[in-house]
Amino acid sequence: MKSITTILLLIIVVKVFAQRQPDDPASLARQIVAPYTTEREKVTAIFNWITENIAYYRPQVKNSRKHKPSIQQDSYTDEDYALPSLTDRVAMTVLQNRRAVCDGYARLFHSLCNHAGIRSQVITGYARTKWEGPDPRFKSNHTWNAVRIDSVWWLLDVTWASGYIARSTGEFVRQYDEYYFLSTPGKFIEHHFPDDQRWTLMNNPPPIQEFRYTPFRQKSFNKYGITSYTPAKGVIETRLGDTIRLTLELENALNLQPMAADSLWEEISVSDNTSYAFVQPQSSGPSKVSYQFPVNSPDLQWLYVMYNNDAVLRYRLNIKKDINEHEQ
Repeated sequence: MKSITTILLLIIVVKVFAQRQPDDPASLARQIVAPYTTEREKVTAIFNWITENIAYYRPQVKNSRKHKPSIQQDSYTDEDYALPSLTDRVAMTVLQNRRAVCDGYARLFHSLCNHAGIRSQVITGYARTKWEGPDPRFKSNHTWNAVRIDSVWWLLDVTWASGYIARSTGEFVRQYDEYYFLSTPGKFIEHHFPDDQRWTLMNNPPPIQEFRYTPFRQKSFNKYGITSYTPAKGVIETRLGDTIRLTLELENALNLQPMAADSLWEEISVSDNTSYAFVQPQSSGPSKVSYQFPVNSPDLQWLYVMYNNDAVLRYRLNIKKDINEHEQ
């Protein structure tokens, strides 16, 4: 009788271990997508597994003036992990803990897609809930994904699809929301605004409400202790032939060399209907950096302010195409 009981216990243990899901992304990805053949089925299975098994948590915020997050309090950086594959290391940590912040959710999805042979992208940018008004701290604060299915890119947010934090208790409530799975670009832009506007997946992405009040603070904005900037509003009204003047005030400006006049800005086109420009510092003092941007093209829509080879601010340009009415 004792031997029969021992055998039954061994069978139960074997079944438990057989059903236990692996903590390494490669093995888990193979397990999740094994029953499926199409890319859409595999992406759906990966997305659903994460929403069903990973819980969101609020990280502890360090109350220190010296603590300056590069993106947000819940983001990972390359310094956190010494190994080359940051995405896989973050994914392993998330799988071991079964909880994550938005960056962990996005990197886990990216890692599982990589191991399943599906192209995806981790995207950082600004996100707002539907009940929030204009945010004076209009800056990069969230992470989500794009995924390529049958040669077409789609947008998704596995963090927001997983559930929400209850205001009354501060606890995570798991509640699946399909709105954030393979959303159309027109819907997604209403509350997700990427650092790199190519990931709006729109030819002509509109400025959201916050641009009326302040320029968009890029991911690198917090690195340099920027205390103020001009212009203060995010939309710059200008004309062809004008020169836009911008300034940054910093706690401690770097000793930057003035840029050559012909290298002050560079125009790039990322789609047929959208055009961007980058403006480099023209002069730098102990705590102030100055910029000049000549408006030479009527097609420019977005202006990125660069500092130490990082984009720190983004403005919307509204260029009137007539230089002077009396000259027409």
